[in-house]
Amino acid sequence: MLKPIFHWYLRRMERRYGYDATYLHELADISETAFRRYLRAQTAARWQGPAPRDAWHAAAIAGALVEDCGPCLQIASDLALEAGVPGATIRALLSGTPTDAGAQLGFDYGRALLTSSENLDELRKEVERRWGRPALVAISLMAMYSRNFPVLKRALGHARACQRVRIGDSEVVVAPRLKAA
Repeated sequence: MLKPIFHWYLRRMERRYGYDATYLHELADISETAFRRYLRAQTAARWQGPAPRDAWHAAAIAGALVEDCGPCLQIASDLALEAGVPGATIRALLSGTPTDAGAQLGFDYGRALLTSSENLDELRKEVERRWGRPALVAISLMAMYSRNFPVLKRALGHARACQRVRIGDSEVVVAPRLKAA
């Protein structure tokens, strides 16, 4: 009954971001309930709370980067740009160049959280010291949930396309040390 609405929503997202959401269409066709629950879980991560915008979006980029080789990372980057994160900040994060301290902390914490890095405890303490425990939760949720799209895509056998990430008019080469998490 809701399938036509789900597919309309997904087609709109595909057009807006130039994204192939075949795997999400497939999920909607397999089970409306599963699709609704997946969407509900994804929207839970959209709680920014008191987390600074750039750190919050940087954690989303980190989460997508841990799991993805392009398309989902592109959307995370596009969403950050739409929210006002400077393109130079996003380019720096992806290329491994130091950038704005807040965005860098959100990115480093997101990667450490999802890869169980040895420096996770110190990064967690720094996020909490700077912005408080609610911001830590918001940044953590964003990092966790941003990896769900590429994981589901891979689970359904659709993770076949790699691409370079575009920020504005230029392509960014992701630093290999960041991808090899």
